[in-house]
Amino acid sequence: QSFDDSLRGALSYLIFWNDYFDTHNVKSLVVTHCWYYQNAVVLRIAIERDIPCYLINVVNFCYLSKSTHWSDHYFFEFPEIFSKLEKDAQQAGLQLAKERIDLRLSGQVGVDMAYSSKSAYTRKSDIKVLRESPKTKVLIATHCFFDSAHPYGLSLYPDFYEWLTALGEISNITDYDWYIKTHPDFRPGNVAIIEGFITKYQKFTLIPPETSHHQIIEEGIDFVLTVHGTIGFEYAALGVPVINASTVNPHIAYNFNIHPKNVEEYIEILLDLPNISLEIDKDEIYEFYYMRHLHYNVDNWLFDDYDSYLEKVGGYRYAHDDEGFRQFLAEFSNQKHDRIVRSLNSFIESKEYGFHKKYLK
Repeated sequence: QSFDDSLRGALSYLIFWNDYFDTHNVKSLVVTHCWYYQNAVVLRIAIERDIPCYLINVVNFCYLSKSTHWSDHYFFEFPEIFSKLEKDAQQAGLQLAKERIDLRLSGQVGVDMAYSSKSAYTRKSDIKVLRESPKTKVLIATHCFFDSAHPYGLSLYPDFYEWLTALGEISNITDYDWYIKTHPDFRPGNVAIIEGFITKYQKFTLIPPETSHHQIIEEGIDFVLTVHGTIGFEYAALGVPVINASTVNPHIAYNFNIHPKNVEEYIEILLDLPNISLEIDKDEIYEFYYMRHLHYNVDNWLFDDYDSYLEKVGGYRYAHDDEGFRQFLAEFSNQKHDRIVRSLNSFIESKEYGFHKKYLK
């Protein structure tokens, strides 16, 4: 699809939905995403008109307004919310988070990340991937160029490609060993873009996508760069500093990553990596993980058992198509319907931003 087609589509949505809200008495709006223009345009029009808006899907439920029109922004308040939990709940949460992180880092696929089909933490290979040198070693953990670059809000760079290009320019004026790696279950087309990037910026070495992160760490990687990826807590849990290129990344409320406030600070840090150090508190990582993936995990609000549901429909890829609706109807009962309605009513009346476990009670 060309840029002209995308622009025309977005403008058509803008005109249509403005006209629609002018001529209809809309009481509320429900969307499944707050990005991709098919959802984002109508959402922002409704918010501007003070219409109650909700982001709802199988695993997420947020109340969106002028103050917060992005999903998942409760991560800014994770430490405060966690501090208000009962001490027993805190200890149990930290322990459970540690167990779940250990599972993920052991190579188990899909741990609290149902969309993943391959693990990046598999067995190590006998073939070395990092050069033996005294230079600072930097890994770029790429994002998918064909996915939304701003699910949580605007990052330091407009999109993943411009971020990567900025790093390419920085590589030209630094004497580091630069490496780049995609996730093992990357989408087609990503590698071609990265190969073109490496042709232009020749200080980069492409690491095979199936390479285990355990091997990369064991061979001596010093820093990892991401915009807002899960590698932020994964590498931190393994003792390696991660630098985010976004002030609206899920880890922002904690100090186990480095969070530059703007492009200037980001570049300044990258130019001075040999003098950068970071003390990592693993309890902060466990607290983050509990809040992010367990406390706000409400993937059973529609289904009796979400993991079982995914297995029945054939995996995450089919979770939101016709088979998903058939499975929901197969589990339907008046009792379950009443429970769901009570949970939703309680949440809507609260005007709270994020739906979480207390509403399931």
